[in-house]
Amino acid sequence: MARLLSSLPIGAKVKDPGSKYYGKDIIFIKIAENHPGYPAGSVTLLTEKIITLKAVDAKEPNNSNSDRQKYGNNRYIHSNIRQWLNSDKVNWYTAQHGADEPPNTANVWSGYNPYDTEPGFLTYLTQKLRAAIMATTLEVEKNPVDGGGKETFTDKIFLLSQSEVGLGGTDGTPMAFFGSDEDRKAYPTAEAVSNSDYTSSSLKPDSPWYWWLRSPHSSSSNPEHVRNVNSSGGLSHYYAYHGDGGVRPALNLPSSILVSDTPDSDGAYTIIHNRPPTTPDGINVPEVVRSNSKITITWGESTDPDGDTVGYRLERSVNEGPFNQIYEGAARQYEDTVLMSWNKVQYRVKAYDTKDAESDAVTSPIRTVIHNIPPEISGEDADLGTKSDEFQITYTVTDEDNEPVTVAEKIDGKVIRTYDVELGAENTMRIEGEHWLSLLNGPHTAEIIATDTKGASITRTYTFTKHITKSTLTLAEPLPADDMITRAIISMVRNIPPGAKFKVYVCNNGYDEEPTWEDITQNVETGSKFFFTNETKTAAEWGFNIKVEIERGTADPSEEVYIRSIGGNFE
Repeated sequence: MARLLSSLPIGAKVKDPGSKYYGKDIIFIKIAENHPGYPAGSVTLLTEKIITLKAVDAKEPNNSNSDRQKYGNNRYIHSNIRQWLNSDKVNWYTAQHGADEPPNTANVWSGYNPYDTEPGFLTYLTQKLRAAIMATTLEVEKNPVDGGGKETFTDKIFLLSQSEVGLGGTDGTPMAFFGSDEDRKAYPTAEAVSNSDYTSSSLKPDSPWYWWLRSPHSSSSNPEHVRNVNSSGGLSHYYAYHGDGGVRPALNLPSSILVSDTPDSDGAYTIIHNRPPTTPDGINVPEVVRSNSKITITWGESTDPDGDTVGYRLERSVNEGPFNQIYEGAARQYEDTVLMSWNKVQYRVKAYDTKDAESDAVTSPIRTVIHNIPPEISGEDADLGTKSDEFQITYTVTDEDNEPVTVAEKIDGKVIRTYDVELGAENTMRIEGEHWLSLLNGPHTAEIIATDTKGASITRTYTFTKHITKSTLTLAEPLPADDMITRAIISMVRNIPPGAKFKVYVCNNGYDEEPTWEDITQNVETGSKFFFTNETKTAAEWGFNIKVEIERGTADPSEEVYIRSIGGNFE
C-alpha cells in the first residue's frame, strides 16, 4: 500500500530506491512542509547524515581579494559546492566568475577531498527523483565585500542557511525541526568517513561532525569564511576551501508524492514515483440477486497515467457489514455465489497498478437478496458427440419451492418449444423433422431452460456435431389426387456445389406398396414440366409423392449442401 509524503511526521526518514552515494542508499529526513518562501505544496528533505566531506569553494589565486586568493570564496551563488550539487554531468565544473577555480588538489586545503573530477551530485539520483524535485527560490546573505545585504537564486539542491537551522541571521525562516543544538548535530556516514582523504580520530560515524551552511560569515574581514554547524550543534565558521567540512544536501518534493505505507529495515519510508490509476468506469451488479445462485459483477476500465499495468480489487459487503476483498486481478468481471445467509449485498471495486497505488473505489447500489431456489434439470451439461440422424433428449424438471415452472427448448439460441412443465415427469426434447433438417453440418448447441414464476432459472446445455454425407427426403404421406396424375412441375431452393450429387424422383401412385418412381432431375434443373409415363396403380386411389436424394460426394468441405424449400404443382 502507499501513503502521501505529506502524511509523514517531521523527522521521518525517507529514501528513493536507486538514489545512492558511495554505493549506499541516500537517506533523507523530513524537516519541513510548506515552509515559508518555499514552493506551495512542498515537503523539504535533508540528508539524515553527512554524506560526504567537501570544500564549499576552492581558493582563487587570481581573485583581487587576498583572503579569497588563499582560502576560497564565501559567496554561495558562485561556489563550487552549489554548482556540483545541481549538476547532472560528469564534467560539471565551469567558471562562475573571472577568478573562479575548480576544487582540485591544488586548490583545496592540503589537497584533501578534491572533487573537480567527481560527477555532479544529481548523477547519483534516479531520473524520476530528479524530475520530481521542485526548483526552489532561496535567499542568502552577502559579505560586505560583495555589497552586503541579500541575494536570491533558484536551485533544486541546496545547503540550508544559518537562519533556517535556527542560528540567527536574516537569510530565511527558522524551521521547527531545529529546535535545539541536539537537533542540529549531524553524524557522517561510514562511507563518508572511509572515502575521505582527511582523517582524524574525531571523524567517525558515531561522533558528530561539523557541516556546511550556505550563509557567509557576515564580517567584512572574513570574505573567505563560511558558516557551519559545529559538532556541538552550535554556529561556527571556517575557510571555504577546507575539504574536511560535511555536506548535507537539501531539496523539496511535492507533498503529493507517494511513499510506502511502512518503513523498511533502515527505518525509512520508500518513495514511490507513481500516480494512481483512474477510478474504474462504473460497476454493474444484476438488479435481481437470488440466493443459492451465481451472479456476475462487471466493472469499467481504468487507465494509469504512468503507463503501468492496471489490476482491480473487488470487495463485497454482506448485510451492510464491512467490505472484504474477494477478487484481485486483471479481469473486469467476477462470478460470485450468493448464499442463503445473505439478505443484502453490495460491491465496490478499485484499480491498482504495479507499484500498488490504488484509485478511489466505485460502489454499487445495495441489492436485496431474493430467497428462492432455482429449478433443477436432471442430468449434466454434456457433449453428445457426432449425430448423423434425428435424436431425442429426455429430462426431468423439479423445483424445491414447488413453484410452477416454464421450460424453453432452444437449438442454437432459437426457441423450438415452450411449455408449462409437469414437475417430476419425464419430458423429451425432439431434434427431429424440420428442426433437424434445417441444421447444417457442423457444431450445434441444444439448451433446456427451466424458469420458475419468481424468475429463478437453470439452463442445461448440450453440444453436438451434425455430420451427414447423404440424405433422402420424401413426404410423410402422399398428396391425394381425384384422378391419375399426368404431369407435374417442381421448383426447389437449393445449393448443390460441384462434386455433390442430386436426384429428384416423383410418383403418381404414391399409395402403392411399391410406388413407381420417375426421375425428374433434369426437369427441376431446367424448370420444365414433367409428363408421367406410369398409368397403373395397385392402391385404391392415386397419390403424388416426391423423393429427393442428396450426397455430398467430392464437394468442397467448406461449401454448404442443402435443400431449403420445395414447391410446385401437379394435375
